[in-house]
Amino acid sequence: MGGASERRLAVTSWLRVRLTEGVRPQEEWRELWEATWDHLLATPVVDLIDAKAAKALADRLVDPELVTELARPIVADVARVVIAELRADEDPVGRLLPPEARAQLHEALVRPGLVHPDWVRAMFRGEAAEAVLSDALYRALTDFSTLLPRLLVKISPMGRFGVLGGAGALAEKLILELEKLIEPEIKSFLADSTERVLERAAEFTIAKIDDPASIEFRATFVNFVLSKSTAFLLEAADDELIDDMGSVVEMTARHWAEAPETAEGIREWIDRAIDYCAGKSLGEALQLDGSKARPPVDALADATWPAFTTVLTSPQAQAWMGALVDEFLDEYERTATREQRP
Repeated sequence: MGGASERRLAVTSWLRVRLTEGVRPQEEWRELWEATWDHLLATPVVDLIDAKAAKALADRLVDPELVTELARPIVADVARVVIAELRADEDPVGRLLPPEARAQLHEALVRPGLVHPDWVRAMFRGEAAEAVLSDALYRALTDFSTLLPRLLVKISPMGRFGVLGGAGALAEKLILELEKLIEPEIKSFLADSTERVLERAAEFTIAKIDDPASIEFRATFVNFVLSKSTAFLLEAADDELIDDMGSVVEMTARHWAEAPETAEGIREWIDRAIDYCAGKSLGEALQLDGSKARPPVDALADATWPAFTTVLTSPQAQAWMGALVDEFLDEYERTATREQRP
């Protein structure tokens, strides 16, 4: 009995060493990565994904409590660290785009129909837009309404020769009185006309949306963003704003998970994906040519080897391999016994 136990322990130890130590198992791990990639691309999708199991997994993942717990550390810790790194970056964002990418981006910006008319209408709608326009029009109309009287006073004898006397003071008083009389009329006009003016401005902008001036505006705006650093673009992203945005993300994630249409939409997407992949291998479904699209096998093998060996040498894995060895030896002995029978 003791001999059998020692033999099982020796086989288990040999298996652990064989799988984790020396050059050979590490090379086999690299070869396994490469062979697995080729095998997966050639395997029919139907053999890799079970629609029923995928839907069950989706239902579990869209659990509101789980989504909330996953979102919380991301927005509380990860996002804060990432934003802090970006706020320290003083280099322009445009450095990330090579010249050919910039040229293609510019071609995309000049494409007709890029800006939907509703975006323009939204910009010219609301109390803020009305307030800005009302103030601008008020100043312009006030200046214009007193422009002619001031000009007449200036070129008249009263203005040219009497500005130092009572005539000049009288002229200035008349202009001030005129401004007082005109002011309520301007305000009344603006109260009734601002919304209509905004609508006309929006429609005028839409009509000119693909004119050279509008295209230049789009290009200038994008070039401005590319010329600035992430530190500039995120200057206002202080800790308070990050906390607020984190709360928004967390509440939104939970709301999304609780919505009945979320899980239903994911199930429908899985059905459409399975239908699309019907009769196709994984490579065909992803439109990947295995001979050209090669992952960095050596780097992946080297990067994952420590984790692989750590898992296999853990007490849990050792117990699992020991149980497999026991089953293997038991089955081997039963097979040998059956073969020895007449």
